[in-house]
Amino acid sequence: MNAADDALQARLLSRLDLLRGKDRLRQLSSRRGLDFSSNDYLGLTEHPAIREAVAQALRAGVPLGSGGSRLLRGNDRTHERLERRLAAFKGTEAALVFNSGYEANVGLMTALCAAGDVVFSDALVHASMIDGIRATKAERVVFPHNDLAALEQALARFPRTRTKIIAVESLYSMDGDRAPLPQLARLAEDSGACLIVDEAHATGVHGPGGAGLLAKAGVVPLASVHTCGKALGGFGAFVACSQVLKDYLVNACRRFVFTTAPPPLMMAQIEAALDVLEREPWRRERVLASAARLRAGLSQFADIGASDAQITPVILGSDRAALSAAAALQAEGFDIRAIRPPTVPRGTARLRIAVNAKVDDADIDRLIAACRRILADAPTPEPDEPAAPIGAASLDRKT
Repeated sequence: MNAADDALQARLLSRLDLLRGKDRLRQLSSRRGLDFSSNDYLGLTEHPAIREAVAQALRAGVPLGSGGSRLLRGNDRTHERLERRLAAFKGTEAALVFNSGYEANVGLMTALCAAGDVVFSDALVHASMIDGIRATKAERVVFPHNDLAALEQALARFPRTRTKIIAVESLYSMDGDRAPLPQLARLAEDSGACLIVDEAHATGVHGPGGAGLLAKAGVVPLASVHTCGKALGGFGAFVACSQVLKDYLVNACRRFVFTTAPPPLMMAQIEAALDVLEREPWRRERVLASAARLRAGLSQFADIGASDAQITPVILGSDRAALSAAAALQAEGFDIRAIRPPTVPRGTARLRIAVNAKVDDADIDRLIAACRRILADAPTPEPDEPAAPIGAASLDRKT
């Protein structure tokens, strides 16, 4: 390395030391203990029927990789077949597959938004949506989490002649609470705005046949984003939308045009996961029942916010308290991780507990008992910094 390299490395080390001093240094760690951490909600990552479907696809000659972008030679019949299946699953005219939910959100926002447009984003939307908005020349307005009155007031400040987009999640990934989708749809209609919804954590678990909370609410937005690497147990994502919007994204979405297409073999895996979703509804039922059992137990002694899904936070406030509680639970055989700023607002560090179909009532009860004991024995630390009001979150919150 030359002198410039050394100077830059020194700066990076200084930044890492700063994170370490704030209890915010992140490190990779392997899987350990009973899974209460992953987004494999339906337990499909190791499903034998899906494994066999992938093996059959291999034997049938489905390529391991795509070899290029979809607009070059990377487009495969497996992509097209899966997109037709996903559109039918979501009840939309079309669907377009992406390499990840992050790529889908960033690609969608940057393709749609132009100078002069206004994007109204919930204060707790995912980092990928935030980054997509930031990368555009649109004006950005952040409204307090799930605050319809504040959103209505913000929308009223802009004339109907301007293109307005409301960006929300249907199920929030760190809080486990839901967006008021019917009310948001009415507000969008009344104010002349478009609605975009990230359904990453609802797809596969909620709604009729696992089609998501939009399907449950009967709401059809301009577009919705869904991941295949969570409840569907695979990799990738897709945008469900009109045929016109799909055609536009194929032509104008840089995150689609200038990247290698998802592996055709993974398209076979996702299609097999959709088959399991249809055949084994008990997986969704078990997840929702187990999550309700967990919330009922934890709510007796812990702050779980407004959780109403398979994701339950235990909000502890202090980064150090969250790290300590996570370490204690891991020592007892539960794979639970501490979530700290900037993933969540400052002063709201927490445990994020995610329920999946592989755990049973005994596992849930044992976890509740461990949490009760560990939280009761823990000293009450001073908060690292004042909690940020939910309405005060900014586009810098998640990075």
